[in-house]
Amino acid sequence: MTDNELLEQFFRPAREMTVADNGFSDRVMERIPRHSTQRLSRLWTVFCVAVAGALFIVFDGWQLVARGLFVLLKTHPTQHGLLMLAISVGVIWLLVFAELFGREVSHERYRII
Repeated sequence: MTDNELLEQFFRPAREMTVADNGFSDRVMERIPRHSTQRLSRLWTVFCVAVAGALFIVFDGWQLVARGLFVLLKTHPTQHGLLMLAISVGVIWLLVFAELFGREVSHERYRII
């Protein structure tokens, strides 16, 4: 059995349990805004990326990056160093794209009422 299956088996009784509250929990859950925090989070991310991009341009970020890479390649000129540099840059780009274009994970399946 995998960890997820064990967790689902452990929490299954709690998910199926209902509390007699005359529909109060259902009314509260209906009034909670579902996407307001997601929208605010996306706007904040876009704002921060825009500010970071503007600062990058204002302070000649490409020159700083180029100078840093030049120093890195001059001080560590081995094949292994270039491979690690390429992997590091790839991982950073992967994380950036995952953050910008990733989908939100819905936790609706694990909601306990």
